[in-house]
Amino acid sequence: MQLFKGNSFLMWALSIILAATLWSLDGTIFRPNFYEFPAINIVFVEHIFWALLLSPFIVWWWSRVRKISKKSLWSLLWVSLFWWLLGTLMITEAYFAAFRWETTLSTVIILQKLQPVFALWLAAILLKEKLSTKFYVFAVIAIFSAYMIAYWSLWKTIWEVSFSNNAALFALLAAFAFGSSTVFGKSLVSDLGFRVSTALRFLCTSVLAGIAIIIFWDVSTLSNFTTFHWQLFLLIVFTSGAGALTFYYYGLKNIPASKATIFELAWPLSGVFFDWYFNWNILNSTQIIFSLVLVVCFFIIISDRNKS
Repeated sequence: MQLFKGNSFLMWALSIILAATLWSLDGTIFRPNFYEFPAINIVFVEHIFWALLLSPFIVWWWSRVRKISKKSLWSLLWVSLFWWLLGTLMITEAYFAAFRWETTLSTVIILQKLQPVFALWLAAILLKEKLSTKFYVFAVIAIFSAYMIAYWSLWKTIWEVSFSNNAALFALLAAFAFGSSTVFGKSLVSDLGFRVSTALRFLCTSVLAGIAIIIFWDVSTLSNFTTFHWQLFLLIVFTSGAGALTFYYYGLKNIPASKATIFELAWPLSGVFFDWYFNWNILNSTQIIFSLVLVVCFFIIISDRNKS
């Protein structure tokens, strides 16, 4: 088949899909165990673990790090501040609000799914990415399918969103942070490679999170973590943390940001499966149909790779 001739693009696409699936596992299974703690504490500890794990890459490629261009440096600061500090912090705050029944989880996720809209818009403006008309058609279908998988009563959910709710605002900010960071991350990884980019991002964000936690939050709350929480942090490091981002940057280095953000819609697809498998929430017919539509969109976008 034409799709599998020189299948590097397929591997890059699957890497991004795998990363999105691991992030879905985080939100469905891991993160609910931390909702009683300040979100900034969770973000800080996560990034310290990840930075320590990946720091050897910085040492090994120090000669490359020293020669980082001004453009890549700004990209590093942007993705460090917006994705893994503000983005992760905002979506964690929004999730925690839902876990505490302060808002509905549907409000949080439907707003966060505006991420591809921001990413597609910025990729066209900043990266000058020109893709085929077929890509944009199936990108819109994929985004719509993602909404319908998570919220099969789409229009009702939109009318229920309250923008005066803090969690809704957090989710909207997270969508912009993640979407814009996909675009700036593309510039960074193209210059430094996925290993060094991943390590630098975690190190930079750890410093920023550490400063924030000292200035605005009580560091003593870190002592309230139990052995179970520390074990869970370690598990997160190798799955939805450094593991997922390494897969993600491996794919993003070679795939246009416009396509990468569509492959990230594997999040709702896998999220529905995890919700069924772990929580026994059964898929309805609408979710099953749009899950199949999303898979078809992935296949068509991958097969359209030569027009990127």
